[in-house]
Amino acid sequence: MNNSKSTMQTEKRTETIKVGFTKNWILLRMWISIGIHFMKRYKNPFLLGKIRKHILSLKQVYTTETGIGKLAYVNGKYYFNSNMNGWPSPLFYRPLEVEVSKALNGSISNLENLKLVQIAFTKKCPLNCEHCYEGHELNKKDTLSLDDHKQILQKLHAAGISVIQYGGGEPMTHVDDLVELFESAPGKSDFYIYTSGFNCSRKNLERLKNAGLTGISIGIDHYLAEKHNAFRRNDKAFQWALDAAKNARDLNLVLTFTICATKEFCSEENLWNYLNFANEQGASFVQVLEPRAAGNYEYQDVYLNLEQLTTLETFFLQANADASKKHLPIVLYTGYHQRKKGCLGAGNGYLYIDTDGYISSCPFCRNMKTHILDKNHETAIHELKIDGCDLPILN
Repeated sequence: MNNSKSTMQTEKRTETIKVGFTKNWILLRMWISIGIHFMKRYKNPFLLGKIRKHILSLKQVYTTETGIGKLAYVNGKYYFNSNMNGWPSPLFYRPLEVEVSKALNGSISNLENLKLVQIAFTKKCPLNCEHCYEGHELNKKDTLSLDDHKQILQKLHAAGISVIQYGGGEPMTHVDDLVELFESAPGKSDFYIYTSGFNCSRKNLERLKNAGLTGISIGIDHYLAEKHNAFRRNDKAFQWALDAAKNARDLNLVLTFTICATKEFCSEENLWNYLNFANEQGASFVQVLEPRAAGNYEYQDVYLNLEQLTTLETFFLQANADASKKHLPIVLYTGYHQRKKGCLGAGNGYLYIDTDGYISSCPFCRNMKTHILDKNHETAIHELKIDGCDLPILN
C-alpha cells in the first residue's frame, strides 16, 4: 500500500474520530445539553434527580466496562454508533424522553418504546450472498407497494421512531421510490440504507441525502476483493462497495461497514486487517454480525464457537478502548451486549419488518407476527418480548 496514501487516510480518520480530551469535552457538553433539555420539560427538582439517576443507569446498558472510548464526527454531529441519532439534534433526545417517560409514568405503548426499526424495502437484488437472511425471498414479486411503505412510515413517525433503516434485498434497486418515500415523511427521523454498494453512484446518494438520508451501511465481508466477491457471488461486488464508500464519504454521510464474521473469517489477524481496511476507506463505524442459521444459512452449522467469540469480544474491546487504536473506526458488536445484558431487540427497543410487511424480533429471529399495518401490533410486539432472542449463550 502507498505510504503517503496511508498517512493521508490516517490523518483524515483522526479528524473524524474523537478521543481523549476532545471526546471528553464533547461528552460534557452533551450531558449539559441533556440536563437543560429536561429542565425545560420538568420543573420539579425531585423529578430531575430521578431523571438523572435513570439516564445514568441507561449508560451502563448501552456501553461497555471501558466506557465511551470514541465518538464519530460526521456532517456536524457526533455519534456513539450508527444505530442512534447524532448530537446536536432534537432527535437525539427522543430515546431518552421515552425512557424517562417510562420511569416517571410507568407506561408507554410498545410501538412508542422502539428506538429503531429496520424495514426490508424490496425482494429485488442483483446478488445472492452466502449469508443472506432474506435468501428464500430474493427476486420474488414485491408485495409491498410504495403507498404501503408510506403508510408504514406514517405509522412509525406517529409513534416517534427516530431511526429507520431500509434493507432488502437491495434497496438501491428502487432509488426513485426511496427518494419519494423520504420526501413524503410526515415527521422527523434519521434514515439509513443497508446496501451492497450496488447503484450507489454519487448522483443517487446525493438525491437521497437531499431527501433525508443520514447514512449508509455497506455489507462488505472481506478486505480481499476475491474473498468478498466469492462470498457475495458476484465479481463486481467489491468494486461496488469501494465506490459506494467513496461517494458516501464525499457527501458526508455516516458510513458503516457491516461484516458477517464467519467461522472461516474470525481470527485476530483478519479482524484487525479488516478494521484497517475500513479505516482506509473512510468508514466511521464497523458493525460486526455473527452468522446465524437463517435465510441462506438455515439448517447450517454456522455459529461461532467459544474461542472465536472470545477473539471477537477481545477485538471489540481493544478496538474501542486502546490508545494505539484511537484513529480507527468505532466497532459495533451487538452480540457482546446481548450476552452481557440481554437482547436490545426482540421488541424491546428494535424490531424488523420483512419484505411482506410482517414484524419479527430481528432479521435472524424470524418469529413472524402480525403485519405492521394491522391494528393489533401492540399485542404482537408484546409477544416478541416474551419470545426473546435465540442467540446461543455460551458459558
